[in-house]
Amino acid sequence: MHLLPGILYILYSIVMVVMDKLILKEYYFLADGSDRDFDAWYQYCGFASMLFYFFISMRYYGLYKKLMQQVISYADLVLFKWVRIFLSAFLCMQILQLIFFVLSRVNPFFGDYIGSWWYFFIFSIIFYYIAITGYSNSIETKVPFKLNLLQYKPTLLLGESAKLVTIIQKDAYEEAEVIENEAVQQKKKEDSFLLNEWKPKIETLLSKDKLYEDPEPSLTQMAKLLKTNPSIISKVINQGFQMNFNDLINFYRVEAVKEKLTAGEQKLQTLLGIAFDCGFNSKATFNRAFKKFANVTPKEWLGKN
Repeated sequence: MHLLPGILYILYSIVMVVMDKLILKEYYFLADGSDRDFDAWYQYCGFASMLFYFFISMRYYGLYKKLMQQVISYADLVLFKWVRIFLSAFLCMQILQLIFFVLSRVNPFFGDYIGSWWYFFIFSIIFYYIAITGYSNSIETKVPFKLNLLQYKPTLLLGESAKLVTIIQKDAYEEAEVIENEAVQQKKKEDSFLLNEWKPKIETLLSKDKLYEDPEPSLTQMAKLLKTNPSIISKVINQGFQMNFNDLINFYRVEAVKEKLTAGEQKLQTLLGIAFDCGFNSKATFNRAFKKFANVTPKEWLGKN
């Protein structure tokens, strides 16, 4: 379906060639010295197509971010911040095209090749910026997934509407799981039963077994250790702890760091070393999580305690 517009354009071009060479014996393309690709209908369709893909990409990226925060504890490392930059640059390209279109309608000078050189120059800069930025970011998510972009309000792991998120089994990837939401709202008694049964088990796994010390724990890993399915664990975490899986793991890591600092561990090793011992795998993630849950930076916390 993504290739359909291009296929239609190729067919359109073939028809024009046949008409020109075999039937009409005269030119259609470049007949008046201008490229038909600059016809208004073609530009309108191209602009509409680019806007469509921009909004679909924004939606896809938003769903992806929510999914990563639900199933892994190192979401900060695979959120692909460069994608946000790419989408911003892509939006700039569309705004630039819109400005160029308006100016070409106001003044024909901007509509020819000489007057529009600035448009193509700026467009090429943004285009190469997108290419270089994407090429220089080689991070992999290691969490294959499928999302239905056509649903109005899809819910990733919890919620009332049916939704499938498939984690494909591969040796280098997460354990295979299919996380399916219930189509019918569960009763409060059932939810209460789940919380009473599973919340203490999750707390034990984190506080006593210290799962958070693993730099890359996942929702499927926790479910496997507790011998249940990820959808139940996700529901308990969201409802019982009022946070997603990523935040829950980082909360316990921050608490562990604070315990070590209170015990004077900073006299034996660096603050970053303590953070790594508690499961953090980057300085930026540690600082962001500590500020989120302690409301102060690590250094400020040390000064107050």
